[in-house]
Amino acid sequence: MDEGSEGVFSQNTLFRAICLLLAIVFGHAEVVNRDQYSASGKKPATDVFSHLIEDTRNLRYPQNNPYREPIQDRIPPWIPHPCEVDPEGAGWRSKSRPTTVHKLRPGDIDVIAAIGDSLSVGNSAREIYPFSLLIQDRGVSMTGGGAGTWREITTLPNLIKIFNPNVIGFAKGGGDFLSYNAQLNVAIAGAIDDDIHDQVRLLLKKMKRDKRIDFNNDWKLLTILIGHNDLCSCHCFDREKHSSRQHFLHLQKALDYLYKHVPRLYVNLLSILDPTISARIPSSLTCEVIRRVFCSCLYISPNIEVTKVNISSQVREYQAVEEELTLSGRYEGREDFAVTFQPFPAILNGPTKLGEPENPQLVRYLKERPPIWTKECFHLNQRGLATASILLWNNMLEPVGAKSRTLDDILLDEYKCPTSRAPYFCTKKNSETFYREGHQ
Repeated sequence: MDEGSEGVFSQNTLFRAICLLLAIVFGHAEVVNRDQYSASGKKPATDVFSHLIEDTRNLRYPQNNPYREPIQDRIPPWIPHPCEVDPEGAGWRSKSRPTTVHKLRPGDIDVIAAIGDSLSVGNSAREIYPFSLLIQDRGVSMTGGGAGTWREITTLPNLIKIFNPNVIGFAKGGGDFLSYNAQLNVAIAGAIDDDIHDQVRLLLKKMKRDKRIDFNNDWKLLTILIGHNDLCSCHCFDREKHSSRQHFLHLQKALDYLYKHVPRLYVNLLSILDPTISARIPSSLTCEVIRRVFCSCLYISPNIEVTKVNISSQVREYQAVEEELTLSGRYEGREDFAVTFQPFPAILNGPTKLGEPENPQLVRYLKERPPIWTKECFHLNQRGLATASILLWNNMLEPVGAKSRTLDDILLDEYKCPTSRAPYFCTKKNSETFYREGHQ
């Protein structure tokens, strides 16, 4: 059996069983010929990954579902993307493939991928009922979804499509992480830090088996976002196993593996999003019930105000070690590999002391705009994912050390674009060059 293959199917078995059952009940998935797996989720045959990839044809999501509709404001076809008309705009794609990640233009990205949890899956993003929270809408995921275009479904892959229409790897629609629609969005709903290494190994298997991908020469963009379930459901029961230190070590193990095995790779390591936001916004009784199931650590104490500040404090610790890892110099020995911390999710950070008020800018933002949350208040809806995609895009074009991470310096719904002085995605190295010489 491939090393690590057992872990993919032993983790979160109950969660995925519930997901599958509800998907069948609600008519969102059709499952055929799955009895080759044991009740534990483990496959006894050798080369389990190979069999699973072949088995993706057994999962089907309908192409047309009346309850799955985009909710962001649509951009008319006659209005160009701001970066297409920017007078300072740089070339979309290099004349020849760059040999260094520090000179990587948006149009140089050939392959795009995502790993993480339900936020990368796009759970419930376009559903109209709160109990549809387990429906996986990967095509609208901000990090790995490519359904439609940026005009009606803004995602990072759809923004990359503007610069390179031939980019591949983005999810094409709904489905499990093994479905055809998932493509290289191998995020798993309910995943915790323990699972990230298995996701990385599965991603490599899928990349190497995809005949469209020139594994050694294509430039790849991978976005990692994970850790929310550790804080929401695990940390309060085992503080050591789900500590910020362990978060650091799990990320390091995954990045070390990528560094060793994947050529020409730019990695976005996203700051985790403070999960207490689901309890800090006005919500319904249904949201309250669902939150008790999926974020039980909020209710470990009779006083939810205490648990909110405790979890928000842990969020800060997770975010600190994420940034520490990217700045450690551990991944700077190769010219074709870079890991960059993108901190924009910190705009949703909550108070870390009892009695400390919410950020008034955040309160005003959430009141003044249409809802960015799903009906169960636990995930970003498609509108929220679209906004987050723009913020991620902007972070990628901002120098390391000057990235937007608060509502004071973030431009909501406004795009930053490559320029003649800064045409490349920012890395630590080309950011230092930019500060020193005024250009990348």
